[in-house]
Amino acid sequence: MECVKCQTEEDYEKFAIFFLQNRRLFDDVYAILDALGSLFVMIEKTNVLLFYNEHEEVSAVASYTLGVRENNFENQEIIFIDCALLKKEYQNSRFFVKGFLKMIKHMLAEHSEVTEIQFYAYRHHSYIHRLYKKFATIIDEREEMFGTQDVFSVEAHKLLKFLERFD
Repeated sequence: MECVKCQTEEDYEKFAIFFLQNRRLFDDVYAILDALGSLFVMIEKTNVLLFYNEHEEVSAVASYTLGVRENNFENQEIIFIDCALLKKEYQNSRFFVKGFLKMIKHMLAEHSEVTEIQFYAYRHHSYIHRLYKKFATIIDEREEMFGTQDVFSVEAHKLLKFLERFD
């Protein structure tokens, strides 16, 4: 698996296509207009990553911000993972851990000042929610378009240590 930060028009096109094709992983009724609005925000305001499988096909995407959007990106020691999508056929523990570890290492190599990682999970996505609770703490909850989101937080070095155990 290879992790690449989007930099070219072609990269962003691959991200947009993947996101639109897999948007229903968030919710079965994720409307195309809502998805296009989300795409605009992510491309404009976040760092976007593509994950390629051994056949050089995009198998997952992620976007993140340095700092938290709700706090006007003030705290540059926090990375907030805004979006992470994995193709259905790759949604297994091994691929998840490998991809998550690769993503965290990539982000920390680019932003060495980061000490905390934050991300969210919808409560109705029970598998991922239970998984995140194994290594992170819920610090906030909010009502969003697809239901209640819990915001998780973990120290960057603790997350790396946890994920490296499985690699």
